[in-house]
Amino acid sequence: MAKKEPARFVTPDSAARDAEAAKTTRLRALRLAKEAVVAEEKKVAADLDAAAKLAKAQTRRRVRTPHPATPPGLT
Repeated sequence: MAKKEPARFVTPDSAARDAEAAKTTRLRALRLAKEAVVAEEKKVAADLDAAAKLAKAQTRRRVRTPHPATPPGLT
């Protein structure tokens, strides 16, 4: 049975690290931009929904006649 050798960790050179960091930065910027667009779309949808609910509530309101403070037979 052959003896297993432990894997050696090779440190990447600075060019490889810089390239990986630049890639990570670009991906993060794209993700944040996409999240901002989605958040803006959700905000617009919520505003439209609130406006629709308000318009619907205003059409359902009833105007009642004011009631006198005392009944008509007791004055």
